[in-house]
Parts: sequence; C-alpha cells; structure tokens
Amino acid sequence: MSPNTSLTFNQLLKAVGAVAIGGALGTLARDLLLHSNWLNYGAPTTGWYGYAPLRASWTTQIPWMLLLINVVGVCLATSALSGPLHHRDPNDLARLVIITGFFGGFTSYSGLFVDISVVWHLSVGGGLLVAVGAVASGVAAGWLGLMIGRR
Repeated sequence: MSPNTSLTFNQLLKAVGAVAIGGALGTLARDLLLHSNWLNYGAPTTGWYGYAPLRASWTTQIPWMLLLINVVGVCLATSALSGPLHHRDPNDLARLVIITGFFGGFTSYSGLFVDISVVWHLSVGGGLLVAVGAVASGVAAGWLGLMIGRR
C-alpha cells in the first residue's frame, strides 16, 4: 500500500488534531518528569531547568532526566515504528498520535542541547562529552528499539 500523500480538508483537520492531542500528552509527560527531577535528587537546584547561575562543577549541570527521556522516547518510538506501526500509512491517525504527536512532544533534543550549553560554558570538554554521549545514546536507543520491534 502506498502512502496517502494528499489529504482532503477533513482528513487534514483530523491529522492536525491527532498530532496536537498526542503532542500535548507527550509534552505534559515530559514536563512532569522534568519537574520530578528524581535523577538529580540531592543535588543543589538551579531554578528553571538549569538556566540559573552556574555552579562550579560542570558535572552537576548534566541534564540526566532529559537524557533519559530522550533515550526512552527514541527506543519506544523506533520499536513502535518497526513493530506494530511498521506497515501503516504515515497519515494513519494512530501513527500520527503516537509517533509524530506523543513522542515528538515527549522527546526534546533541542531542549537537551540548550541544557548542554550550560555545561559547555563551564567546561568545553564536558559539553562535548555530554553532546556526543547524547547523540550516541540516541543512536543506541534507536538500534535497541529496532531490535525490540522486529521480534
């Protein structure tokens, strides 16, 4: 089955609504996890996601929760795309809600790299290490998701 590349106005409205609903739920889930900040329990708080005045050690500024969110999101999205959603039309409402909407809102590589800039300003080497680690962990999570989805 070839992908449906042209949509009627009603199909477009449904697609936009599906992405909006999924995106709102994914963004809400990410925001709740970021506010819980359980991975940095005991570390001094910096205010709003690390954008407050910088501390002496760059290691305390690593955005662990956002790294974890992105790795889990990539793994689950890739697993779904290589498994149950593999042969679905890109405009299928389930695929739009889950992949484009939810996981698009749940993961945030742009937010991650904004947080990494805080590390970069404290230690260029530390910033590079965290950035390369973020990309490598995303690739590894994608590979793991493919392996899980193909089972």
